[in-house]
Amino acid sequence: MEHAEIISGAYTYTKEGFFALKLLPRWIILFLYFTIPILACLLVSSLILQLAALPVLTGLLVNDNYGFTAASLSGLLQYLAVIISLSCIFFIPLIQGYCYRIAKNDRAGMPDHTNLWGLFFSGWRVNLVILYYAIPMIVISLIYAMIFYYLFPEAGLYTTVDVMALESLITVLVTLSYVGLEFITMIFVSLFAFIGLVHLTRSGSLAEATHIRGIAAVIKKIGWYDYILSLIIMSILFLLVTFILITLAQIFAYNGAAIVILLGGYLFVMIPIIVFFVRYLAEVYNTAFVIPETDDADFDDF
Repeated sequence: MEHAEIISGAYTYTKEGFFALKLLPRWIILFLYFTIPILACLLVSSLILQLAALPVLTGLLVNDNYGFTAASLSGLLQYLAVIISLSCIFFIPLIQGYCYRIAKNDRAGMPDHTNLWGLFFSGWRVNLVILYYAIPMIVISLIYAMIFYYLFPEAGLYTTVDVMALESLITVLVTLSYVGLEFITMIFVSLFAFIGLVHLTRSGSLAEATHIRGIAAVIKKIGWYDYILSLIIMSILFLLVTFILITLAQIFAYNGAAIVILLGGYLFVMIPIIVFFVRYLAEVYNTAFVIPETDDADFDDF
């Protein structure tokens, strides 16, 4: 596999799709597909939590027994609203639907970004495959939640949030084993999930996308070494962009407006990066079905 050639092809595809003034509207529309669900959910969840839930919780928890204040409860509920709003990327999967079209499309140009219903349903097909491959990690989390609950019944599930406060060697060891097991499982599952997602777009079948033996056969055709190297390259590029954002966020840590602008800028920049990754992964997938060239020339002169 020519990794440099595949990277160059994915870069050219992304550049021709975004990096021109006349192509800016597409970039903005895809950015809105990202942000509008988040902002809409943030507005709705904030109103519900602050207007409906906060008065009830204030009456129950703002007393000498619990030590909460109305302001602290309001802040906690707002954090919850942010988490709920971020989950709306999953529940309104327009970006996932567009990634589905990119991976499915073998033509040089970018696919159509209209037809919201089509993007929505394609995005949910992607989500279902993601959920399937996330089952092992979900099961591990539930098992460890029960372990923590058994070890510390007086603290309940919140034990996992504040490990150091419990000052327990067992808790630290169990937590480290949980993190390590989840990390290893995530890496192993991702090997099949990425190709499974591309296979979904090509076969159109959820069953094919979740057939582990079939996915393993595709990876074998690509070559396990080449495939893993491709994922490492993708990870390095993603971590580089994320590191830059985190560095800037630390510089402006005490400026709320700057943090919001940085987050918006990060999402805006992530649009072409996601397109690049999806196209790159699709090209890696294509190498499994490339027929090797054979040289049938005669060598009589030798």
